[in-house]
Amino acid sequence: MTAKLDSAPLGTAVRIARIDWDILSHDEGRRLREFGLMEGVEVKPLHRGSLFSREPLALGIGRMQVIIRGRQAAAIEVEPAAAA
Repeated sequence: MTAKLDSAPLGTAVRIARIDWDILSHDEGRRLREFGLMEGVEVKPLHRGSLFSREPLALGIGRMQVIIRGRQAAAIEVEPAAAA
């Protein structure tokens, strides 16, 4: 079962199942790839910008923390990390 990264529960590791590269700009896609966001990678949503907003979204990727926009997170489908 997949869900969008922008609605994934905080603090729970998920695996990237698919990224809709077509709805992202070239620069957004390049930035996500530079952060290591690709299919099969495990990420952990850490926190969101504020109580009333769902963005930006902070992610843990390995030992690194990155911030992405809600629109970018909505282009990423995730599944539970245990499912491989």
